[in-house]
Amino acid sequence: MNRFFSSKISDNSNNVQTKRNSIGKVTIALCFFISVGFSIAFLYQSIYPLNAVFISFTVIYAIAYFVFSNKNILLGKILLYVAMLVHTFFLSYSLGQYVQIKLFYIPISIVPLLIFSKEEKNAMYAMLVLTAFNIVLINTTIHLFEIPQTYSLETYRIINNAFDITSMLCMVILAFLFLQLTEAGEIELLKANTELSTQKEREQKTNFILKRAKEDQERLNLMKDYLFRIISHDLRSPVNTIHGLTELLVSGNLTKEEERLISETLKRSAESTTHLLDNLLKWSVFQINNSSKPIIDKVNLKELINDIFNQLEVKANQKSILLIDKIPNNLLIDADANMLEIVLRNLISNSIKFSYVGQAILILAEKNETHLSIQVKDSGMGISQEILDKLFTNDKSVCREGTHEEKGTGIGLLLCKNLVESLGGTIKVESVPKYQTIFIVQIPLKINDTNLTHS
Repeated sequence: MNRFFSSKISDNSNNVQTKRNSIGKVTIALCFFISVGFSIAFLYQSIYPLNAVFISFTVIYAIAYFVFSNKNILLGKILLYVAMLVHTFFLSYSLGQYVQIKLFYIPISIVPLLIFSKEEKNAMYAMLVLTAFNIVLINTTIHLFEIPQTYSLETYRIINNAFDITSMLCMVILAFLFLQLTEAGEIELLKANTELSTQKEREQKTNFILKRAKEDQERLNLMKDYLFRIISHDLRSPVNTIHGLTELLVSGNLTKEEERLISETLKRSAESTTHLLDNLLKWSVFQINNSSKPIIDKVNLKELINDIFNQLEVKANQKSILLIDKIPNNLLIDADANMLEIVLRNLISNSIKFSYVGQAILILAEKNETHLSIQVKDSGMGISQEILDKLFTNDKSVCREGTHEEKGTGIGLLLCKNLVESLGGTIKVESVPKYQTIFIVQIPLKINDTNLTHS
């Protein structure tokens, strides 16, 4: 009995249907023990025929328990409830108006709501209809037929008190069982909500993965189209130029001066093509492996700028352009040296391309509490507002020829933007057409996982 009345719901029975079946079994046991108790009491007091009635229904409740235990659960429930109704009818008929049996119908009416599930609702409705019929039948029997007084008034009083106590006890027990049923329902609801939330999280995760896969595929398709466009146009043109000029040199029909001019042109075309291929390769690798992290280390900015100046010295001398750095000595920053070098080399190379002969390009840097700001200033062609609005995209319309008709694809600035953002920084440009252009790169002084971006 302790197992039945325990408020703890085991792992194997923490659902509403199992708890209803447990309550049905408890109700059968309760009716059985009440019948046994009254049978003994009435036998001892020689109260006939009540003792025979209770003995008979004790047997019926035992049969119901046997049926229930043999997995005929619905039949056991029906047998239990019908026995309760018939038992109450016999008591009412035997005792008449001298004992109030009506109080028993409160717990009896609650029992179907506790033991029958929604799958057994037809049986529950039938039992409730039978209850109403039983109540009507008892009341008409008692009022229409005068039941003779069988026992003394003292005996009726004792029976009445015993039945009142029993009905109240039954209501307390059923209320306790109802709380257990409610708890089981709450646990089942919580479990269902948890499973639903888990399923929703799985769906969201799957949708996120599919969305990322779709975005990656679209990005790779765009990159492929862009690469084909560059290869078919921007690479084809300088390669054809190199091929044509090489044929002229091989022909042997040129003067020394013509050979010198063609050689210089070949050199510029080769440099331009090499620069384009270098940027194209780096940009493609970054797009394909955009989840890779930068390698963060201490970078001496002045030394890095000097290395870039040495790489671009020949290109700057061809236009007599002066490269000036105003970087403080021993200015250190946490960054990926290779990424930062690619960004600054592209920006300075662009400034050379769009500057006029004899001009100067200025590189400055300053710190605040959180960021390092690097500026690349030139006084060349400048940039119109129309081009500024789409400068860091792969829009072909941003590509312009330099002051000496140098070719470009615009991929260098797109690469710069990708690399700067991967370092957790930003890049922007300010320009006045035909007067000045300033590229501004801002990088956090402390780069960590919170400010790194992973596309």
